[in-house]
Amino acid sequence: MQEHPEIYDFVIIGSGFGGGVAAMRLSEKGYKVLVLERGKRLAEQDLPRSAWDVRRYLWIPGLRCFGILQMSLSRGFFVYHSSGVGGGSLVYAAVLMEPKEDFFDAESWRRFGNWRELLRPHYQTARKMLGVTPNPRLWAADLALQAVAQEGGHGDTFRATEVGIYFGEPGKEAPDPFFDGKGPPRVGCIQCAACIVGCRYDAKNTLDKNYLYFAERLGARVQPEALATGIYPLPEGSPGAARYEVRYRSSTAWLDKAERRVRARNVVISAGVLGTMQLLLRCRDELHSLPQLSPRLGEMVRTNSEAFLGAFTREKGARHSEGLSITSVFHADEKTQVEPVRFPDGSSLLFILLSSPLIRGGGSFLGRAWRTLVAIIRHPAQFIDAKLTPGLSNRGLALLIMQTEDNQMRLRLGRNPFALFRRGLVAEQDPERRVPVNIAVGHGVIRALAEKIRGYPAGTITEGLLNVPMTAHILGGCPFGEDAGQGVVAPDGQVHNYPGLYVVDGSIVPANPGVNPSLTITALAEYVMSRIPAKNGG
Repeated sequence: MQEHPEIYDFVIIGSGFGGGVAAMRLSEKGYKVLVLERGKRLAEQDLPRSAWDVRRYLWIPGLRCFGILQMSLSRGFFVYHSSGVGGGSLVYAAVLMEPKEDFFDAESWRRFGNWRELLRPHYQTARKMLGVTPNPRLWAADLALQAVAQEGGHGDTFRATEVGIYFGEPGKEAPDPFFDGKGPPRVGCIQCAACIVGCRYDAKNTLDKNYLYFAERLGARVQPEALATGIYPLPEGSPGAARYEVRYRSSTAWLDKAERRVRARNVVISAGVLGTMQLLLRCRDELHSLPQLSPRLGEMVRTNSEAFLGAFTREKGARHSEGLSITSVFHADEKTQVEPVRFPDGSSLLFILLSSPLIRGGGSFLGRAWRTLVAIIRHPAQFIDAKLTPGLSNRGLALLIMQTEDNQMRLRLGRNPFALFRRGLVAEQDPERRVPVNIAVGHGVIRALAEKIRGYPAGTITEGLLNVPMTAHILGGCPFGEDAGQGVVAPDGQVHNYPGLYVVDGSIVPANPGVNPSLTITALAEYVMSRIPAKNGG
């Protein structure tokens, strides 16, 4: 390690919706900022051409794959999350929605203020920065889903999604349309459904085109391929008034595992829920560098109570790979939201890897395996079609089912049987508020949709055979509290017992929003940053 590490006002760990906001707002306020990001910095031409371009699509460092999507299977959860400069914005479907009133009235944070009013201006700022606009076009799959909604008596809830996409002239570059010409040039969306594989066409409003773009122009330094490994408080009176030392190493080098260090007066942890939990739990329980972290660290982790299901049409010439990744939404009941999800042409990898016969969940593993086998024997052509027939991304359509029903689990460090018993995060379900694995209303919707598109429904291996909940929206783990006995952070995002240490990402979302959470994470980050004064009182 270098003898004289550089000192920053703020070191930010992670460059997603929390870290991106923090980088820009702190730089605006005159602070010297360093952002550490474990993933790579990828230009549009470096993004995967399809999901089959696994070295650019998947993040599996042990196999020398340094892409933008990581799939983490552990005891108790299966999570899609991201890696790369821009964090979750690289792989999200660009859906930006506000939750219902119940979210703001949740018991976990209502005693700290009127959050609907506190966050209102920050939602407005987030919408402007992320370029929120209605999706202007619906496709055949949307019309089929609308018919399902109407037949179920919920047609009035069907609408186009609000998204962060530039809908200029398709494929044509134009001067910055969002920030009075001060941002980067953009290209009109070509409706290729590649939002969740990586937009190669400069149309999706990823964070490198807004928050991070301006942060770097204001002087912030972004260091990619840097995995934070520990945070250490420094003695009072350390040079430069530094309060913390952050240690990190290369996340991509084969042989260079040397630990580097940087010092900061303040640290913002924005590594996403799994990254943040892994780092903080390691600092408390293994390194003992932050021993006074709250005993509630890792509690109140939740998902959007979601499920992923699929349907495959038998119609020749179907083109369900056209459009945005997510174009419409409806409410199947008062607590259930349904969205269609597309993959671009030639990106059938996840369909093939994860699709499975749609079965009744629950029971023992042997029981689920038997039901799966029976379903394959009864419908062998469907199973073969979903695994071997070319053009699956054109014929396939996924549904994302999300509910406002609250659920909870606790994350801790333990041995993960799905990672050869290496030590990592494992989940303990709350027996009274378990994360759902099979959502009955979702099964009903996917069967009805399959009929509309003249096809057949499908489930997933994780939810059907393994009985493990799947999510792209893991939240929580750092609950609010008045002190360390009640929670990990105060309402200003600052960690109890560690002044100048902040958590600003999905870990501080205190309840289940029931909708895609990116806009809410951004608004919360804006709120936390608004509480930090400008440098030197400027």
